Amino acid sequence: MTSLEYLYYLGYSLHRNYRLSARKRLDGRVVSIGNLTVGGTGKTPAAIAIAREAINRNLRPCILTRGYKGKGRDSVIVSKGDSPLASWSEAGDEAILMAERLKGAWVIKDSNRYRAGLIASNRDVFILDDGFQHWRLHRDIDILIVDATNPFGNGRMIPLGILREPIAEMKRADIIIINKTRKKEDELEKTIRRYNEKAPVFYADYRVEGLVALDGRALSTDILKDKKVFAFSGIGNPGQFLKVPGELGASVVGHKVFRDHYCYRVSDIEKIIKKAREGWAEIIVTTEKDMVKLRGLQSDTELKDILAVKISLEVNSSEFYDIIFKGLGPEMR
Repeated sequence: MTSLEYLYYLGYSLHRNYRLSARKRLDGRVVSIGNLTVGGTGKTPAAIAIAREAINRNLRPCILTRGYKGKGRDSVIVSKGDSPLASWSEAGDEAILMAERLKGAWVIKDSNRYRAGLIASNRDVFILDDGFQHWRLHRDIDILIVDATNPFGNGRMIPLGILREPIAEMKRADIIIINKTRKKEDELEKTIRRYNEKAPVFYADYRVEGLVALDGRALSTDILKDKKVFAFSGIGNPGQFLKVPGELGASVVGHKVFRDHYCYRVSDIEKIIKKAREGWAEIIVTTEKDMVKLRGLQSDTELKDILAVKISLEVNSSEFYDIIFKGLGPEMR
């Protein structure tokens, strides 16, 4: 461990120990979803998938999110299960995306998840989006997501690597998901078992559900077949997204990558459209998370021609959900 890593780890340890000493409980099952690394591993799609399954089981879920980049300082009720009650600038792009995707689930943004949880009424299960390092709240199940395409980077901690905490801390996980793969990863499983012998390991990958227009219209992915496409995104791991148009039969003639949670300006979109035209692109595609931020732009540019790819996370076994919701149900209220 270098001196820079040691300083980071020292600060991390002090913060963790302080939060653990004052850990609080909510009245309901708390399921945390998180990772060991920075960047996109699929936490938000996993939170949506778990909340959707809870609704299918006649449960009342509430997602508690810190709402990264959201400007609201206190608790922001993003949704009470119908439609977004806040703007993305208040709540953050991921919180709004979850509110749009989930009918029947509460979504509350607050860096203090305990305070947020107290606001929600009559919830059976609380889902912590990006909660593996959120120490101040007791959780009943800790789900750790590992990115099969880049599990631990170079094995170093911030600022020399992508690890938020040492790999050994995966020992805390109750369930582990290896994401972004449909095949068994034997070597990765061996590494996981070196630190966690008991947690069940599941596999997951993304499934494309369709396309979404700026006005919310659902469109078939068939319209991409044999088309020239320009793609852009501002997400944690853009590589996975950039493969999607090609997998759907399109030819990607260009792309533009912005930093994660990027706040788009009209000038950005004008440049994207210009580049797309230069490449003779017939369609421009982006992610749902990016589309959330385009809806607020007041522009004469052709925003209506931009389509978002709608994806969902699929876990390879229903046992995953059975473990999470065991003992919960309307009859238990």
